[in-house]
Amino acid sequence: MYALPDDFDFLLLSGCYLEVVSFGVAITNLDFARPQTVPGIPPYKVSFCIEGRLTYKVDGVLGCREFSDSYTSAPLLDLLLQDVVSVKAVEGATLEIAFNSGDLIVLEADGESAYEAYSICLDSGEVIVI
Repeated sequence: MYALPDDFDFLLLSGCYLEVVSFGVAITNLDFARPQTVPGIPPYKVSFCIEGRLTYKVDGVLGCREFSDSYTSAPLLDLLLQDVVSVKAVEGATLEIAFNSGDLIVLEADGESAYEAYSICLDSGEVIVI
């Protein structure tokens, strides 16, 4: 597992909304975008590929995405089209994404693990692996 870069931009989701949530056997993808303001210019996009622990608070209910239980994925769908209000580090490389509704997604980084917890694909093409 890696740490957040020293120059990590916590404003990477500024002005973004959650556009796509997708699931795989041991993966959760969250795709964020800014609204397209000028025709012909593609919108800004950032993708998170989460292979580690993902917890959330949706509609006041705390939960955790369990890969063995598909029903734990359903609450994440309620976050679609919600605007991001902040991204912050909670502990080390653990990130908390807060939405305008008061809901949260927490990408938990395990400093003891030899495996990646999540990766971030920025609009610039840069990939950050945590």
